[in-house]
Amino acid sequence: RYRFTIRWGEERDTDDAEGRVVETSAARPAPDAVRAILSQFIGTIEQVPPRYSAIKVEGERAYDLARDGQDVTLQSRMIDIGSLELVESPDLDHSVLETECGKGTYVRALARDMGRLLGCFGHVSALRRTSVGPFDEVAMIPLEQLAALCDRAAAGEGNLADALLPVETALDDIPALAISRADAARLQRGQTVLLRGRDAPLLRGTVYVTASGDLVALADVDRGEIVPKRVFNLAGLHGTSALTKGH
Repeated sequence: RYRFTIRWGEERDTDDAEGRVVETSAARPAPDAVRAILSQFIGTIEQVPPRYSAIKVEGERAYDLARDGQDVTLQSRMIDIGSLELVESPDLDHSVLETECGKGTYVRALARDMGRLLGCFGHVSALRRTSVGPFDEVAMIPLEQLAALCDRAAAGEGNLADALLPVETALDDIPALAISRADAARLQRGQTVLLRGRDAPLLRGTVYVTASGDLVALADVDRGEIVPKRVFNLAGLHGTSALTKGH
């Protein structure tokens, strides 16, 4: 989810405030006019990415070609926008919007296309990601607070881990699979482990694996086997006495 500000009256070659002005207009859209077009940008729509983007054109990044002065033409692609709403109109030149969008969406291109449709041009002057997966602004802490926590931890006056969320928080949308510590040690050595239990033939796909509540690995389950994709040593399972605790 993103919150972004559109500056009306100017289109820029980068579609953000850093670019060169390529179009101008004295027109400014009323808030009701902005709201009236939002529905046209919700759902599965076609979007042409900005010329200054990381998309590759014949093996080269589009932004490198654009910076070299080459005329870059990018193909449109289908994107998904779940929601788009006007949240504030601080003045005639600016509108603040929020959007929930899928992978591959360029908010800069969204602002550009809205400006063109309204006949006044526009570019993104501010952009903030307000949530990704289970994480949102509520869980954020200021950078200054984090720096202070690091300083205290370095001085032995606190534990930085107390301010961190568990790694599993980022895996909230992936099924969990508990195994023995002996099997966990095998996974940590990169070995495939047989999945035990009556539901073993039914379980397939990506899982995060735990042993005694500790995160062990991300793995693929197929045909009754657990195949490690990424292993972790957060609990010191590999190469420590913890390996013997499950025997």
